[in-house]
Amino acid sequence: MRIGFYNIQGGTGKTTISGNIAYYLSSKAKTLYIDCDIYAGTGSLLFGFEDTPYTLNSYLSGNLDINDIIHNYDELDVIISDTSPNSFNTDLNQRRMVDLIYELNNKYDIIIIDLPPNIVEGSLLFSSLNLDEKIVNKMIVIGEDSIPGVINTIKTKELLYAIDIDCIGVVLNKNRNIVEFEGILEDIIAVLPYEITVEDQWIKGEPVVLARNKFSKELSNLAEDLAEIYIKKDLASTRALKVAKDLKDTKSNIKK
Repeated sequence: MRIGFYNIQGGTGKTTISGNIAYYLSSKAKTLYIDCDIYAGTGSLLFGFEDTPYTLNSYLSGNLDINDIIHNYDELDVIISDTSPNSFNTDLNQRRMVDLIYELNNKYDIIIIDLPPNIVEGSLLFSSLNLDEKIVNKMIVIGEDSIPGVINTIKTKELLYAIDIDCIGVVLNKNRNIVEFEGILEDIIAVLPYEITVEDQWIKGEPVVLARNKFSKELSNLAEDLAEIYIKKDLASTRALKVAKDLKDTKSNIKK
């Protein structure tokens, strides 16, 4: 199961939400978080790996192997992007990136993919068009409570529909009752309040989902819903198919 988090607009809170959901789900299944924003990713700050040279950028440049760039944060495995100015020297090799995700797909029950907010040529978002493969099974759109935020969330959903990517729904973040979004946005699966203490995770390197505030409570509820409604079902199907394949392979080997 590969779940993407996306919006064409930056600064909506994709990394905070996707990183914390990944952390929550890691206690339930083998989970990997990937910060795919190789030029402006901040996932390394979220988990306290900002000083490491073992990044996705180094892998894409051909300097490291897959196992070199996987870091451990409690039960969660993490692949982060370079936060230094050297990141701009990285060429996005879409084929190498997609191959990475598909190889890791065989090792993890859940892969959380934190996508960059762009729609430029070569973007991973369009891998399903350029390479006839989808890097995500399902997408969650992270919007924010502002007029530009709602407009860009609608545009993001239309884009996903146009390129045939299944959207679970919208998470409206930083809610301060600015926009009456209920009659405008469809498929809202969670509303997360604006909470100034969310910034503490970036300072302390501690998952905000463990904090005791309204934001963390709503985020935990969302993660639990995802685990119950989507992930358990898909994991059961995936594992059943794997067992069937193993049995078939075993029978084939016996015949030989």
